Amino acid sequence: MKIIHVKNPENREACLAQLCANVYGQEAGLAPLVTFTGTQGVLFEQDAARIFVLADDQQAILAMMLLVSDIEGQGMEVTLLSTPESGDEEHVKRLVREMATRAPLRVHAPDEASEAFFRDCGITQWLDMPDGVRLGLAACHETVTPETLTTPLRFNAEGIVQTFKREPETFASYKARFIAGLERFNGRV
Repeated sequence: MKIIHVKNPENREACLAQLCANVYGQEAGLAPLVTFTGTQGVLFEQDAARIFVLADDQQAILAMMLLVSDIEGQGMEVTLLSTPESGDEEHVKRLVREMATRAPLRVHAPDEASEAFFRDCGITQWLDMPDGVRLGLAACHETVTPETLTTPLRFNAEGIVQTFKREPETFASYKARFIAGLERFNGRV
């Protein structure tokens, strides 16, 4: 097994579409399309987001993650994390564990089960954030406090929804790209 940074734009778009579909599910309304659009149109354009996969020796994808950089380059936030339909949670853990040794990862744990999952992945430093969420930092992340932590780059989700309403052609274009990405995704890198 190996970690692969998906750089090819067509493969990256297909992986992003599948990752959004996996994370949000079929009944999520516009959320998967908004995330796909914001990541494609803003974060990838600014070179602020990357997709990494854990693949087997035949290049079959076992787990996928979307990382988003922060404003200062201090860390990379795990934003989306998933396995393909036939995936195994252990593959997700391995992907996070491997990436935590290579990059200054940060993860959000809204509950004890999430924190336990990420602790099992090697996330060792934990901060209590003002919003009540626990933030985990990989060992190679520089030591910070909640006050000195830089903000991950974001896109304006509400702005994207408003654009979709005002510009039906933009909505149709991104919807077509999202569907084409799902159709192109073949579970391989």
